[in-house]
Amino acid sequence: MTMRWLFLLLCLHLFGTAAQAGSISVSPIRADVPAPSKSASVTLRNDGAQPVNIQIRIFKWALKKGEDHYEETNDVVATPPVATIPPGGDALVRIMRLDQRPVTGEEPYRLIVDEIPDANRIRNVGVNVAVRYAIPVFFLNGDAAQPRLSWSIRTEGGKRMLVAVNAGDKSSRISNLRIGSTTLRPGLAGYVLGHSTRMWPLPPHATAARVLADSDHGVIDAPLSR
Repeated sequence: MTMRWLFLLLCLHLFGTAAQAGSISVSPIRADVPAPSKSASVTLRNDGAQPVNIQIRIFKWALKKGEDHYEETNDVVATPPVATIPPGGDALVRIMRLDQRPVTGEEPYRLIVDEIPDANRIRNVGVNVAVRYAIPVFFLNGDAAQPRLSWSIRTEGGKRMLVAVNAGDKSSRISNLRIGSTTLRPGLAGYVLGHSTRMWPLPPHATAARVLADSDHGVIDAPLSR
């Protein structure tokens, strides 16, 4: 997915039951939709003193070459596509899976909510800032297997990379990622989606035999293969 912005883009990976940046708060910040359900909803609230314009889209989510990749999809829709939220008001975003095929394992999507800067305010204050919320959405089969991660170090394009391979169906959210005493990512390090590979660049001095991290499935303390 390619996007061109003339303003500062703040991409938020959200934790907890609600999150806020700018004037918008989001709840929940992750949608898990177990079969046979095909729908979910997210509430956006404007806690600011001015109306906020938002654009709402949903994309199919995958990992390619170890990084997040988003593609347009017709299998899942999010409505409304645009909205204006008054001060102190709410907007309900509905997510619906239209694909009639049964869910296999876990299907990951990202709900993208963009705050659109007010043109008059930009002219008056000379600042063009937008906030983006990237909300994980997972459609799940009841038989989806738990994450099964294996870790290794690999050289890609002349760079040493920490590699996580997930042989399970469900994704694993990784945070506070460390290799030995070296911290790679102090906060959210990213999701390792089901049957996918994620990679992180390693600093030259990072040498250890184990990976340490937090995840939504528990603490990770795993050996490194080389």
